[in-house]
Formats: sequence, structure tokens, C-alpha cells
Amino acid sequence: MTIRVETALVEGGLEITRLVTNDVKIVIPAQINGRPVVSLGPMFLRDSHGPGSRMLIIPASVTRASNEALVSTVIKTISYLGDFSTFNSFKWTISNDCQVICGDGFTFDFLSGYPMSFPEFDNVILASHQRICESTVMARLKDPYMLTDENREKYIHYMRSRTVPMAEHAILENDMATLKSVIETKLLSDDDLRSLLESSVRSGRTSSTSMIMTTLNAKYRSE
Repeated sequence: MTIRVETALVEGGLEITRLVTNDVKIVIPAQINGRPVVSLGPMFLRDSHGPGSRMLIIPASVTRASNEALVSTVIKTISYLGDFSTFNSFKWTISNDCQVICGDGFTFDFLSGYPMSFPEFDNVILASHQRICESTVMARLKDPYMLTDENREKYIHYMRSRTVPMAEHAILENDMATLKSVIETKLLSDDDLRSLLESSVRSGRTSSTSMIMTTLNAKYRSE
């Protein structure tokens, strides 16, 4: 349960400057004493200690936040009830992997130490010269919110040599979720899909065969 909340008056309502709780699910109130909570201050959870699996729920009334609001805080999931464009303006970075879920349906798994905003996330991860997780690249290509043309081309270049082996492995493992994700990147050529179809038929994988045939038929109908 929440032990203490400290606030300060700001334009439009209140800013939470300190919230002390050991709750696994930390719920930011939408209002306090009739005043809307519109902002989160620097390190406002600095005295809140709890398990590493904690979830932070932020109401849509919060439209401003310090860039350092989550410094020295471990949160595994953030549910922001507003839209991602507003959350994006917070420009947060967190020291652990964190899933962000927004009220407009946008969801993304941000990585430890990387900005939780675009295009900053893309710029940093592409400039790091480290091996990028394929699932992260596919997530960006599938839902390219604020993905610049330059960064899109860099992601595509990174994935071109990886999509076919990933799809082949997914077929062998009967991993339909991964196969679907690879197909949704739209990086597989018609020849790639036909080759994968042959492999799927030879392997007796009916689910992947059906998925690939459906994809090819849809491409032919649209041409």
C-alpha cells in the first residue's frame, strides 16, 4: 500500500515529487484532493523499494514528466493510459528491460539502458555496433512509429541476411509466432516464400505451409 505522497503545485495541477510505496503494482492517482496529477518529478520513486517485477500505472492526466523521473528505479512494466506520443515526450531511460503499454494500443519492449522514446532508441541501438536482437528489429519494422527512413533502411539491411534462416528455423520448430513475425516484416521476396513453402511441404508442417500459401495468394491477388 502507498505510504506517502508528496506533491507540488504546477501549471494545470499537481506534480508528484515523492511517492513512497512497496506495492508490486504502483498506481499513480489521477487526482489528489480534487486537483489533477499532471506531472512526475525527478526520482519521485527514489524511496520506494520492492521486487524487480513491479508495474507502474500512470493515468492519462499525466502529460509532463522529468527526464530523470525513473532514475535509480526498477520497473518491469509501465502502463500509460494516455497515448504513446505523450509518453514519448517524457524521454525516459531506465536501467532494466521494460515493457511499455499505452492506452492507444502501442506496445514496445524497451531494452536496458536505452532511451524509451523514438527516434532516440533507434539512433542509439543502431549506433552501438552491437548485435541487435532480431525480435526488436521486427517489432520496429512491424509498427514503425516515428521510424525515420534512414533508420528503417538500416534495420532492413541488418535483417536481410537473417530473415530466411529465421523463417527456416521457425518452420522446423513449428514456431508459428516467429514465422508470422518474419513474414510481417515484408522482407521475404516471392522467391524466398516459394523456397520456404517447399521446405515446409517437405517437412510435413501443415500450419506453416498454410501460412506461407496464404501469404503468397494474398500477394498475387494484390498484383
